[in-house]
Amino acid sequence: MLSRKRNSLALLCLLLACCQKFDPTVDPEDSNEQAATTEQTATVLGTGEGTEERPYTVTDILSMSLSGDEAVWVIGYLVGTARNGMNHADFSPDATNQTNILLSTDSLCTDPERCIPVELKTDKWRKNLSLPNNTAHFHKCLLVKGEPSVYLYRNGLRNVSAGRWLDGFDVSSVAPTDWDVNDLTSSQK
Repeated sequence: MLSRKRNSLALLCLLLACCQKFDPTVDPEDSNEQAATTEQTATVLGTGEGTEERPYTVTDILSMSLSGDEAVWVIGYLVGTARNGMNHADFSPDATNQTNILLSTDSLCTDPERCIPVELKTDKWRKNLSLPNNTAHFHKCLLVKGEPSVYLYRNGLRNVSAGRWLDGFDVSSVAPTDWDVNDLTSSQK
């Protein structure tokens, strides 16, 4: 009986350990606890400002004139990767390129013209965000902070400094700050 209780307790501990949330912005070897706290409490309330609470969408980044090197937050779905340019985009979960990811506003996008490339310059970000290392997040939502810049000959993000997987989050659930919900409802009739 005592052995059965120990086995049950061990199984319970194992299950609890498997259910821990992963925060790609926190390096296990980094002792900066402020980053962990900031990332754990963030909530997306809308879009269009480039902040963590109101990030830019992929559509915003594609349409903006890029200037300066101030990092912004962007929300989108991981849909693929591109080796040596957007004309070599791979929208498969079996992609092997780890140097970048493609984000789209549409979770099922396969059109490179509707995606932004996000450069993954360091081993840390390749491990935490690249498609080959994160196939479970394919077609899932990502909130990422980086510098808007031309990358692979189009608007994208470079110098990633933070990110959070938002599995199960629907980007369309956060209306842009200037959206009039009544107009949206009446225009769909």
